[in-house]
Amino acid sequence: MTERDTALPAIDPALRGQLVDDICALLPKVLKREVTGATAATTLMEALGMSSTSGLELILELEERLDVEISVEELGRHDFGTVGSLADYVVQNLIPEA
Repeated sequence: MTERDTALPAIDPALRGQLVDDICALLPKVLKREVTGATAATTLMEALGMSSTSGLELILELEERLDVEISVEELGRHDFGTVGSLADYVVQNLIPEA
């Protein structure tokens, strides 16, 4: 087990919900096609065909949209499992402003 697995901070449900909404809103732009009905449970790679490149583009778009910085040090394929898992990763990896 890594330190990340054992010391996860509590996730603010309101912030997570907002991130899920923001991710779903950005999917058509990143995937360059219409995406309807996406929810926290929607699988990014399987259901939507997202690639690792489009996944990183999504992170960059989120940073721009939310005017935040997201640490990608530990970002892995499992974090792109669903819209919800990506929202969880983002909540836990926002870099505080200096």
